[in-house]
Amino acid sequence: MIFYFSGTGNSRWAAKTLAELLGEKLIAVSEAFASRQYEYTLEEGESIGFVFPTYSWGPAPVMVEFVKRIKFNNYSSNTFCYMVTTCGDDIGLSVDIWKKALGNITCNAAYSIQMPNNYILLPGFDIDSKELEEKKKSNAIGRIESIAHEIKLHTHKIDVVKGAMAWIKSRVIYPWFSRYSMSDKKFAVSPDKCTHCGACVNNCPMQNITMNGNSTPQWHGNCAMCLACIHRCPTRAIEYAHATQKKGRYFFK
Repeated sequence: MIFYFSGTGNSRWAAKTLAELLGEKLIAVSEAFASRQYEYTLEEGESIGFVFPTYSWGPAPVMVEFVKRIKFNNYSSNTFCYMVTTCGDDIGLSVDIWKKALGNITCNAAYSIQMPNNYILLPGFDIDSKELEEKKKSNAIGRIESIAHEIKLHTHKIDVVKGAMAWIKSRVIYPWFSRYSMSDKKFAVSPDKCTHCGACVNNCPMQNITMNGNSTPQWHGNCAMCLACIHRCPTRAIEYAHATQKKGRYFFK
């Protein structure tokens, strides 16, 4: 079985493609949270896969929270477990952080896949050019096929791009990000642009957005900071304070 979390579609594509290549069932972590489903029974010889985006050189916090609650029946030392994380460039020490989060579950293999950037909330961060976006998508096809082949063989392997200054990125910046940059309080809607279509409500994996009495989107504090709402708004009516006003928008089509 493969568990995944995705906002703008990169990790969903990776998880869906892996599931098809491996013949595995796919479980959306957002749906598991909604239904409070944290206990799963493994079939004989079944593997466990986790697919998620990299957040500021660490695993998506929503995934860390999920695996702290998860319980597997029939898990043993022979169960093959792997992680695949999508990233714009590199992942720092995400593997070490993920292994610690798993607790008594052993992560046997880890892979990173470069995908188009979607983080636009801080200075210096924007989406990729269209040319680079298409190049990353094209390269990702061969990459995911190679990963699937190694997973089939239960290859024990760490094949990721850590990048420069990995310790600082993952041990200093990532904890700061997880603590101080996961708030949805700065999301704002431009009344003259919002058509009240409900796309933000429907695309939020955490069911964190509703329409108020005036049919205006409201956020309720359960944000995974996946940015699906801002990237998938058809009229660019959603901004994050002043940080995103001149930034691009991206989601995996």
